[in-house]
Amino acid sequence: MSRAHLRLRIVLIATSVMSTATAQVSDDFSDGNFNIGTVWNGSDALFAVVDDGGNQRLRSASPGAANYWLSTPSTLTDDAVWELFFDLRFATSGANFVDVHLMSSAADLASGVNGYFVRIGGTADRLELFRSDAGAAASLAVQSPDGVVNGSSSNPFRLKVTRNVGGLFTLQYDDGNTGSYTTAGSVTDATYITATHFGIRIEQSTAASAVNNHFFDDISAAPIPVDNTPPELLSATIVSATEIDLTFGEALEQVMVEEENNYSIIPFNSAASVVLDGADPTLVHLTLAIAMQNGNTYTITVNGVEDLAGNACANEATDVTYLIPEVALPGEVIINEIMADPSPVVGLPDAEFVEIHNTTADKTFDLAGWTFSDGGTTGTLPGIILPPGGFAILTDDANAVLFAGFGTVASLTTFPSINNDGDPLSLSNDAVTVIDAVAFELEWYNDDAKDDGGWTLERKDPTAPCSSAGNWTASNDLQGGTPGAQNSVFAIVPDNTPPTLLNVLVSSATSVVLVFNEAMDAASLGSGTYVFDPGLSIVQVLVVNSSTVELVLSTPLVVGSLYTVTVTNVNDCPGNAITGGNTASFALPEPVEPGDVVINEVLYDPIGTGSDFVELYNRSSKTLSLAGWKLGNVSDGAVDDVLTITGASFLLLPGAYALICESTANIVSNYPQSRTERFVETDLPSYNNGEGGVVLQAPDGTQLDRFDYTDDLHFALVNETEGYSLERVDPDRPSDDPTNWHTASDVAGKATPGSMNSQFSEAPSASGEMTIEPAIFSPDQDGYQDLLTITYRFEQPGFIGSIVIYDIAGREVRRLMENQLLGAVGAISWDGILDGGSKGRMGPYIVVLEAYDLAGHVETYRKTVTLAHRLD
Repeated sequence: MSRAHLRLRIVLIATSVMSTATAQVSDDFSDGNFNIGTVWNGSDALFAVVDDGGNQRLRSASPGAANYWLSTPSTLTDDAVWELFFDLRFATSGANFVDVHLMSSAADLASGVNGYFVRIGGTADRLELFRSDAGAAASLAVQSPDGVVNGSSSNPFRLKVTRNVGGLFTLQYDDGNTGSYTTAGSVTDATYITATHFGIRIEQSTAASAVNNHFFDDISAAPIPVDNTPPELLSATIVSATEIDLTFGEALEQVMVEEENNYSIIPFNSAASVVLDGADPTLVHLTLAIAMQNGNTYTITVNGVEDLAGNACANEATDVTYLIPEVALPGEVIINEIMADPSPVVGLPDAEFVEIHNTTADKTFDLAGWTFSDGGTTGTLPGIILPPGGFAILTDDANAVLFAGFGTVASLTTFPSINNDGDPLSLSNDAVTVIDAVAFELEWYNDDAKDDGGWTLERKDPTAPCSSAGNWTASNDLQGGTPGAQNSVFAIVPDNTPPTLLNVLVSSATSVVLVFNEAMDAASLGSGTYVFDPGLSIVQVLVVNSSTVELVLSTPLVVGSLYTVTVTNVNDCPGNAITGGNTASFALPEPVEPGDVVINEVLYDPIGTGSDFVELYNRSSKTLSLAGWKLGNVSDGAVDDVLTITGASFLLLPGAYALICESTANIVSNYPQSRTERFVETDLPSYNNGEGGVVLQAPDGTQLDRFDYTDDLHFALVNETEGYSLERVDPDRPSDDPTNWHTASDVAGKATPGSMNSQFSEAPSASGEMTIEPAIFSPDQDGYQDLLTITYRFEQPGFIGSIVIYDIAGREVRRLMENQLLGAVGAISWDGILDGGSKGRMGPYIVVLEAYDLAGHVETYRKTVTLAHRLD
């Protein structure tokens, strides 16, 4: 690693009376000379003072290989501290190093002196304390790690060495000139107790990189100042359940350190033994009498421990938490909140994030090595502790600072970009076990405004073992979300409701798919009991997803046969066993033909920006599959924008309904009475408000039905059509009969998605020539007898007819039909609206059918009907 500067600091620690020696060295070379003030002698021609980035510094000036030195008088030996800054701007080696002579017996440092020096560099590229015995180097085994001085272009260090009156040397260094020192070690050596000089000796090879690249500054040698400050407890590090290391700010006196009564541990503990580290006199090894309990926080208080000057500390205290992170099980940490689309900003930072939550009351987890993925990109979580009930905010490392005020932030260098309209998000532990997964969709917001951005998706019940659409919604918090805190929609909603079997889809003659109404226990799906009537054998059970299981059959289904499957011994996620609603019928689908299926209900003017829908009804005796069917619209009278319906395995049994829409959640939110088990989500063509057309096609493009709609088909007294569907009155009457369509009733909720139409009125069997039903009708949009149905029958075809309504005074009030070619049998409906657009008054009315044929035969039929209203 390249370093611009390298500082080294060497300290000798004093513990008793200060030395009487008064000699000192102090030179920062600010005078631009090394022969003024502090006078240096030696290889003068091979050194110079230069400007180094605004600092005057001593620099080497040897043009090639040399052994050269500078020294200055110094008699300091005990209670002394030596310090300097250096920067060797080359790669050190066994032929390129520097010796800093702290104590030398002579001025000529190359003459075989006695004393002590620190070698900078050398073969191991480290800092090491040596004794010099007539020039022979004897290592004192106090050294930095190898490779510390390893920069090829710069090694800025500060070096500090102290020695006390007992001969205890302590070596410290500041790697990178940061202001923070590391202790390399301590050793006692009292071989030499006198000195005459302090100095620097350079060993330089022929390598060009070392030329003029030795820099020195801030050199000092002085007595250690009088210490009147008690030692400070800096930190506590847990080693094991019974071991704690304490670090103090200075070297300590051993006897008082190792007195057990000087240490108090709360709660319920004490020191069994205390040992001062043999190499580092600032480090204390504390052994506890009782093992610490997982999750507990302990307060350690120290009194009476002295430094080497005899200063005793009082009430030095620190807290430590003993924690053994546990292995998370699925569901114990959940994805709790999702910000997929932060713009436009509502109140939270403009950044994507996901909040996770520890749902347990007594487990703590270390997130180091856990992963978060969107199915494509995977990010790794840092080492963050997640306590019981805790929250953590996962976000990109570039955005982490934006969430600093919201709680614990886990910054990921690779954070998946979350799609606004859904992504399969998953959280896994370091064992690659999926702890939670959420495949959200835009509809989960349940709010057309909030899903446009700036609001989070929040989980309602974090204790629910499964996470599906019903457990999520848009945040209600005014900021747009609640990162790092309990969700605004939080509610514990116990699930005690058994699951039900929604539908059976036939994917092939030997495979059926069972769909349940909620997330199920996957293991129970795989081991459940599935019984068919007529009997079928199962060769394989495949769990497709949390709510779907596929059953592979040994023998193919028979076309035309109706089967029933009964499910037992399966549970939903909370463990509720299936009971009622565990039976469904199905059959192998048959080819569809025109007339088998009709368009039964259409919502083309939804509430707000909600979803349109088209409801289909199987009026045949066939079992049909929607596989490959298509829906289109009508543009300028021509069929256009034809899209294939997805949901290829959806079965349409005789007399059954299928509701085709783009958003089940939207339809359900507006029409809670919806039969969602009959819904098929797919992309729909665009159906214009006002007027348009719905076209249903078979897989080969054959038109199965077409309905051209207009607002005029709605009940005349419905002023605003938004949110109202148009319902087919009678599936057996033609789609192009305008009287066969009516606005869904208010009482039914303005639409009947997936179920019988509120305006359904089967035409009565013709009796004679004209029949009306009911005899009393009440067109008040309550879904009960809103329409009068008039049925006619002739013995011979070819009649042309008109149907006119008269009031009791004989005045014409509504002309339903005029000179239209009639079939042998037909029907038409009246909604009680008069020709002028107003609602008819209560009372009797006369229905007159007048028909004639080309031979001149004229037939006239009259029936009386009563129009009634609700009395408010």
